[in-house]
Amino acid sequence: MTITLVRVDDRVIHGQTITWWSKERPIDGFLVVGDQIIQDTLRKRVLKAAAGNLKVGIYSDDEGPAKIQLGMESKKNFFLISNSPQTFAKLVKNGADFGKELNVGPMNTREGALVVGRTLALDQNDYDAFDYLASQGIQINFQLIPDEEKKSWADIKSKYDAMKKQGAAK
Repeated sequence: MTITLVRVDDRVIHGQTITWWSKERPIDGFLVVGDQIIQDTLRKRVLKAAAGNLKVGIYSDDEGPAKIQLGMESKKNFFLISNSPQTFAKLVKNGADFGKELNVGPMNTREGALVVGRTLALDQNDYDAFDYLASQGIQINFQLIPDEEKKSWADIKSKYDAMKKQGAAK
């Protein structure tokens, strides 16, 4: 397999990705998938700059499955990254096969999201996407950096459900 890391990270490519994860897993380049990302010219330039000398391909949700397949067949090693679990759910629904593990990094606070951990906020759409991915046999691990303990989707889901129930009870 030549996709060595599959990750949700709202910052996509940044210092943790370059300095921590690239030391743990081999990488020659990034496959970045996301409709919001591909439409943002400034963000694309920033991501390419953040990657340094590593190659960066940025693709729409619809282009993703074909590009992931090419990445899987390549002799080079890639990190597959998006800023949203909904993108990964859409990729799987559209036939993409990126393996059976999804790593989740920062998903910071935004309107309508419940803060369920350090740098981890989920809204209902995130929850539904993670639940779908888990139902497809994908192991979801929440972990900012490689030497940090992993948290499972079951743990995060339980915390989200409890917080949601508390909010409804008020």
